[in-house]
Formats: sequence, C-alpha cells, structure tokens
Amino acid sequence: MPRRWTTGECWLCERTAVRVLWLGPVQWDGVGHAPLYACEPCLRRLEAKHLAALIRGGGSTPRRRSWARADCWLWCERIDVPTLLLGVVERAGQEAALTVCDSCIRHLEDKVRATLEYVPA
Repeated sequence: MPRRWTTGECWLCERTAVRVLWLGPVQWDGVGHAPLYACEPCLRRLEAKHLAALIRGGGSTPRRRSWARADCWLWCERIDVPTLLLGVVERAGQEAALTVCDSCIRHLEDKVRATLEYVPA
C-alpha cells in the first residue's frame, strides 16, 4: 500500500500545516481511535532511532506492560529513563521497541483526548 502524504498537524513535533504521513490509529483506554500523523523530519528521527535500536540488538522485542529503563522515542528524546512499551516498529523484517517516558505519554494522552473530544461542525 503506497504512503499518502497530506497536510495537517504532526503529533510528534506539533507543527501544523505541514506534510504528514498517517502512521496508524491510536487508542487510549479503549475509548476510541484517533489518527496518528508525523511529518518527514519526525519520521526520519524515528527511523534513525529504530535503526540504532536494531544495531544495539533491539530485535526480538519484549512485550512488556511495566516500566523499564530505555530511550524515549517521542518529544523529549531523553536517554535511559523509565519508559513503557508503546508499540513496535518494523523494517525489513526486524523489530525495535518504541518506548515512551511518562511525560511524553501524558502529552500524547492529551492530544488523543483533544482529538476524540473535537466534533467537526
């Protein structure tokens, strides 16, 4: 399936009116789904983190629901902090954990809530 770029808000850097790519649906607490979009610079940053994780042996990702020390992949990009596994990214058959710290999780929750509460006229 080809990637389709559109103009909108990047959920990672929060720039608006930029070319973004849909990464998939986000669901929080089973309430509903919201579309997760990212701009090209943020996608490249995620790709670089993914490749770095693979180089460090990030394959065979553990499926954890508890906090563990890792690098945050989102806004703060802090290194070796308590994180939760948000998902898994894949490239060429290799997987790497997409881990997120507490403050970035709260930020993402706020965006999901705002999107789910918004009802277009």
